[in-house]
Amino acid sequence: MRIPRPHRRKPRIELVPMIDTMFFIVVFFVVASVSMVHQRGIRVDLPRASVGVRPEAARVTVTVQEDGSVFLAKEPIAIDALAPRLAQLLASDPDRPILINADRRARHGDVVAVMDAARRAGARSLSIAARPERTEAP
Repeated sequence: MRIPRPHRRKPRIELVPMIDTMFFIVVFFVVASVSMVHQRGIRVDLPRASVGVRPEAARVTVTVQEDGSVFLAKEPIAIDALAPRLAQLLASDPDRPILINADRRARHGDVVAVMDAARRAGARSLSIAARPERTEAP
């Protein structure tokens, strides 16, 4: 007597679970990278100006916060150490522009001290960051 054997099916690779897994991995990395970008910046409330220009990547950014703390390229620095550090950065390119990113509630004296340190370091170009005013369409 012969016992019938069931017909063997060829193994298949199911693509739908793999696509779902890859989609979730991509979404995870997108959300993670967006949250990292927001945490890296220094929070400053810029004043508004009628004409604004986007900062260039080659600029040196000095941030002055409302409480008077100063940051050079997102690193805290004392006002006394700012001029020598800027002089080091400007040694290779003296025409490199300095962007002062000052909070609108920062004391005027703190901003002037940063500008003075930049001039002592040999800066030829100083800019102050501002948000452009929103204009309503007629």
